[in-house]
Amino acid sequence: MHEIKKNPFAPWETKNNDGTEKRYFRMGATIMASELMRRLSSSAFKIYCYMRIESGGNKSFKFPNAKYRDYMSKPTFFNARDELVRKGFIDVVQNNKNLRQANVYAFSDRWRTL
Repeated sequence: MHEIKKNPFAPWETKNNDGTEKRYFRMGATIMASELMRRLSSSAFKIYCYMRIESGGNKSFKFPNAKYRDYMSKPTFFNARDELVRKGFIDVVQNNKNLRQANVYAFSDRWRTL
C-alpha cells in the first residue's frame, strides 16, 4: 500500500494552521494570461474559480444554487455564468431549473479559439 504524500500549502496560501486543504484547484499561467480571462468581469472570474473548486477536478460538475448564493445574488450569478458560456470557459450540459435540481456544467476549451 502506498502512502499518500501531502504537500502542505504555505502559510500565506491557506487559513489552516497545518497547511492542508480538502479542496483546491490549479490553473495554468496561459489561461490566466489569456485575453478572455483577463477581460472577465470580477463576478465571472469569482464564479469560475468557485466552479473549479466545486468540480473537484472533474470536467463535468453540478453547481447548486446554494453555492452561488454564498457569493452573489441570483441575477449576478446568471449574468456571470452567461458570460462564462459566451466566452467559452463553461457549457451548460443540463438545465434542471424545471426539475428544481442543480444544473450540470462542463468546463470548455472553446476560449482558446474565440
